[in-house]
Amino acid sequence: MPSPAQHRHIAREIAQFVQSRSPLRPRIGMLLGSGHASIANQLKEKVVIHGDDVPGEALHAPLLIGLLEGVPVAVADAPFAIYEGLTAADLALPVRVLKALGCDLLILTAGAASLSQQIEPGTIAILEDHLNFSGLHPLIGQNDDSIGPRFPDMNEPYAREWMDVARDVALRAGIPCAPGVFAAVAGPSMPTRAEYRFLRQAGADLVGMSLVPEAIAGVHAGCQVLALVGVTQQVLPGRSTQVSIEAMIDAADLAAPRMATVLVGIVAAARER
Repeated sequence: MPSPAQHRHIAREIAQFVQSRSPLRPRIGMLLGSGHASIANQLKEKVVIHGDDVPGEALHAPLLIGLLEGVPVAVADAPFAIYEGLTAADLALPVRVLKALGCDLLILTAGAASLSQQIEPGTIAILEDHLNFSGLHPLIGQNDDSIGPRFPDMNEPYAREWMDVARDVALRAGIPCAPGVFAAVAGPSMPTRAEYRFLRQAGADLVGMSLVPEAIAGVHAGCQVLALVGVTQQVLPGRSTQVSIEAMIDAADLAAPRMATVLVGIVAAARER
């Protein structure tokens, strides 16, 4: 496993290679588990960096650089699901590459199940806090002070300013949205009934298998972080927790264009700031 200094060097090497391929200097970095395809198709002056393009290094997913609503952005198909077997350092690397490219706003999207009566499938949930039950933390080990502090403050991991922007964009577009607390679990098995009950009692409104390690890495690196979740199913007390994969896919298909609409609106708002 690379040391923190080696990890910083890898991120900078990848960033320098990306900068040699595109004149654009992205202000916003997006790791998109929902809405990726639509955003990728809307990029202007797009340059695609494939996983094995970087000499001596390997990205786990292609990185796209382009203009969205006239704003330079970097987009990757992530966050990765925790159960895929990547290390916490692997999950943090894309965040550190985006920061090295100059991104000050980090936008994360993912799919998740709702544990709340008020957050229905198809809703875009705007994360206001999280519970990390994933077993992974990207800052374990020796700290690299040049990336961020040893003990970053996580009192407000998600930037309230951008939460407000996301909510306003969604409401103007007529897209259902709601704030929520997200619980990250490792997976890949779905939670048991007792685990759903525990998560709900712990204060979770949503549960999924990604996103939180990247959010922590973003806060550590000094990014403003915004996390949006496309709700794919609803798990409520007294009802069966058995998962219908078909229903989840249908809900994901509904949430994806809504997510893309919200993302475009957020970037348009950033253009004016």
